[in-house]
Amino acid sequence: MSGGAGPYAPLLLMWLAMTGVMMAPVVWPWLRALSRIAEEGALAAVGPFPAVGSFAAGYAVAWAGFSAALAGFHLALSRMSVPVPFGLEAPVHSAAALWLAGGFQFTRLKEACLSHCRSPAGFLLSHWRSGPAGHARLGFGHGLHCVGCCWALMALALVVGMINLVWMGLLMAVMVAETTLPAGARLRKPVGALLFAAGLAVLVVAH
Repeated sequence: MSGGAGPYAPLLLMWLAMTGVMMAPVVWPWLRALSRIAEEGALAAVGPFPAVGSFAAGYAVAWAGFSAALAGFHLALSRMSVPVPFGLEAPVHSAAALWLAGGFQFTRLKEACLSHCRSPAGFLLSHWRSGPAGHARLGFGHGLHCVGCCWALMALALVVGMINLVWMGLLMAVMVAETTLPAGARLRKPVGALLFAAGLAVLVVAH
């Protein structure tokens, strides 16, 4: 993830690949829940795979929109000669991004989207739609909630860099923990506090 002002398409592919890898373990419980519902319902005769595939496609479209927006933002930063990833080369940008992500952890939107992401069976049963188009709409609807829950953490790739496997793995672990662990919802505010502290630490170290 370099600071060069390269063309948009390679950046888009990088963001698409990164979001795909990062969100795969987050959406996995939803795909399992959908598979169980499909096996027990009217789709039992044909199997769950068509439903899961359509749902996954809808989910991917939602995150593709996020990736397209962030790739454009990434390109704009590069053309303004802002180093990406920010790291300690752009400490003010890093601190601002960390504080933005930390502040979002305390919002009602984060709380609502996280609550949704932790309840796959309830959402699928209450919003069930038949057919490939219906399953894709379910996936897209969930994808929008998932973007709403995780966008700020995902955008921290601008701070640490997509190719930094340690930091990206840590961010993925946080998202998986928040959305899947029994006490994951309680991590929301502590994670926010840690992000605030990290932003302050960046400024202190840089100066």
